Amino acid sequence: MTAQRAPSRSAERAGILIFAVGIALLALVFVLAVLTFRELPQILASDRPAPQGILTVLGIAGVRALFLLVMAYVGSLLASKGLDLYSAARANR
Repeated sequence: MTAQRAPSRSAERAGILIFAVGIALLALVFVLAVLTFRELPQILASDRPAPQGILTVLGIAGVRALFLLVMAYVGSLLASKGLDLYSAARANR
């Protein structure tokens, strides 16, 4: 019978680090969303038409929103996997 080695504290630290990276990415997505869409309501509410056309403005906003959605998904996935790694390391102590 072979003895299984318990995970070291490095697995716990890696889990915490991966979780922190995921949370930082989620915070970055929030900041980017605020900065990206700050000027959009003024453009849409303006009396004069946008120089590049309203459909172009909405298309660019849609692409940016999709990019932010993917970044948020990846950030939440990283945070989840970090918590899973941390809890598995704690359970095998």
